[in-house]
Amino acid sequence: MRYQGGKSRIAKQIASVITNVCSRESNLTFVSLFCGTCSIESKVTGFSRKILNDKHEYLIALLNGVKNGYELPEFVSLEEYQYLRTHQNEDKVLSGFVGFGCSFGAKWFGGYARSKTTNRNYASEAKRSLLKDMATLMDAEFTCKDYREVELPDGCVVYADPPYDGTTGYGNEKFDSDAFWNYMREISKNHIVFISEQNAPDDFVSIWERQLTRTLDVNKNNQFKATEKLFVHKCNEKYIKNL
Repeated sequence: MRYQGGKSRIAKQIASVITNVCSRESNLTFVSLFCGTCSIESKVTGFSRKILNDKHEYLIALLNGVKNGYELPEFVSLEEYQYLRTHQNEDKVLSGFVGFGCSFGAKWFGGYARSKTTNRNYASEAKRSLLKDMATLMDAEFTCKDYREVELPDGCVVYADPPYDGTTGYGNEKFDSDAFWNYMREISKNHIVFISEQNAPDDFVSIWERQLTRTLDVNKNNQFKATEKLFVHKCNEKYIKNL
């Protein structure tokens, strides 16, 4: 399922880097601090345990709901979309699905997704994509916490895909990038930590990158190029020398 700021187009490549770097170890725990709809997390393999976290309560409700057998709809009308937009707590699983999967650009209730030229069914596409990713995550543990409160077992592998620097987080709360990078430095002392971002402080090293085209509006008139990168702190460089 698409997700605003998600990495679905490069998920396999990022997952492959993480899997390859950590393939020499066994019984490791994989921890994702900002899992979104798990496009990368579903493709990371070789870990005995997965802890997947996101601060968005409706998103985590959705992932736990699918894990527990919730039947998602094949179609969502404009009327249903508008109703759920103002009654989100009646069914948090359904609200999570519709709020992201049936919105333009996968922005949380950012406008009912529809095509002027085709009969495209966004709900059906989102359902199919989400169920495909969730098929490999039925044993995962989904949590809804601030990223600094997530359990980090000894020697785990951490993946962080934070909100872009300068953007707002959930509830119009501006994301504190300085605090984030300080926390990445701290946990990199005891864990292998991968960070998806476009830029990073000087003591972090880019080990992989890919240029993408992003679109900001429905008419695709506002497009720009962005280079997505995967960083590690310099103290973790020894783990990626053989890439």
